[in-house]
Amino acid sequence: MSTRELRLAQVRGVASCVALSLLSAGASAYAQDASVSSSDDAGAVEDVLSLASDGASNALVSDGASSVAPREGDGTCEEDPVPSGHEVRVETRVEPARPKVGDRVLITYRLFARSSDRVEFEPDPAAFAQPGDELEYARQQPDRDRRAHAGPSGTVYGEVSVAVQPFKTGEVVIPRQLARLNAAGDVVRVCTPSVRFRVGDPFGNTPHPTPRDLTPPEEVTAETLRWRYVMFGVDAAFVLIVATVALNTWARSRPKPEAPPPPPIPPWIVATEALEVLSRGDLLSRGLTKDYYDKLSDIVRRYVGALRNFDALEMTTVEVLAKLKRVPIAGVTTAEVAHLLTECDLVKFARHVPSHEESEQILDVAFTIVKRSSPAGLKSAAALAAAQEALESKGDAKSEPKAESKEPKVVEHEEKRG
Repeated sequence: MSTRELRLAQVRGVASCVALSLLSAGASAYAQDASVSSSDDAGAVEDVLSLASDGASNALVSDGASSVAPREGDGTCEEDPVPSGHEVRVETRVEPARPKVGDRVLITYRLFARSSDRVEFEPDPAAFAQPGDELEYARQQPDRDRRAHAGPSGTVYGEVSVAVQPFKTGEVVIPRQLARLNAAGDVVRVCTPSVRFRVGDPFGNTPHPTPRDLTPPEEVTAETLRWRYVMFGVDAAFVLIVATVALNTWARSRPKPEAPPPPPIPPWIVATEALEVLSRGDLLSRGLTKDYYDKLSDIVRRYVGALRNFDALEMTTVEVLAKLKRVPIAGVTTAEVAHLLTECDLVKFARHVPSHEESEQILDVAFTIVKRSSPAGLKSAAALAAAQEALESKGDAKSEPKAESKEPKVVEHEEKRG
């Protein structure tokens, strides 16, 4: 580099320092004189300060072999001569631009260098922790992005972000930080520009605020009330739906009462249907007489046991007859039941082979026992007895009770068995 270029670089650096000092002094005087101005004037001062900081960051370009001396308040960072053509440019950014007390402030350093060079920058946490100004180095720091991004004119840049948290209003100055440039095999030291930002009061930035006048009352239109009623209706519908679902769930979770069992079929109906099935069967035609009498005995036993509440299937004929003597069946004599059960026992156990006519007659006896002991048979017998008594009282004995029509058959069967 020529001597003229070196002098130009030095003059440019000195001019930047002087301009920054003048701008800072002018901004301070302007802030003191405008203590009763609006918040817009305070924003203008912050804009002036940010412009001054940007000018300082753009001035950090090493054009010569000499280093730039640290400015007052910028720390003790000392630079090394940077080789020609390997300059480093640093840009800073503060987010948010106008932070308030308690905000998380993110300071980002963007370092531009040639694509063949490498810049290493590790911020010093002690420079960001300023107890006097109530500035703290945040515990949660952003993730470090160590990748190189493509920049303009064949350069690359890397970004380093630091998070701080201010707890006091006023101007905050972050001193210059030391970075290292690896260029052409040499490691030289470069400095980042200082970072300045102003911390505002979260309750207002006006030094001497005055109370605002009362605001005029707002008119509540019918449209606003209509929408309010609509929202009330929607809320009521929602509550009704939730209540309905909850009530339905509760009702379903309750144990349901069991349906009562169907009424039992009367024993005379069961016995009549079983005797009809037996009469339509072909047991006699196939020669299964013993099975025929076995089924007939079971039907009659089950019937008389159901009428008097005992298990006649598990009892002998003698036990069944003894039970019927103690609790007789209305409309049926014990002799008729004894005749039927005895005939069935003779076929089942004594190997008696009755004729076809005898088998049909014993079936008729079973039908007669069931019919005469049923409610309809009892009612007919009572009506017949009443009619007979009426005829006897008049001396008319021409008609005989039909209930005794089967007695000769019973006597006939008893004579045959004897």
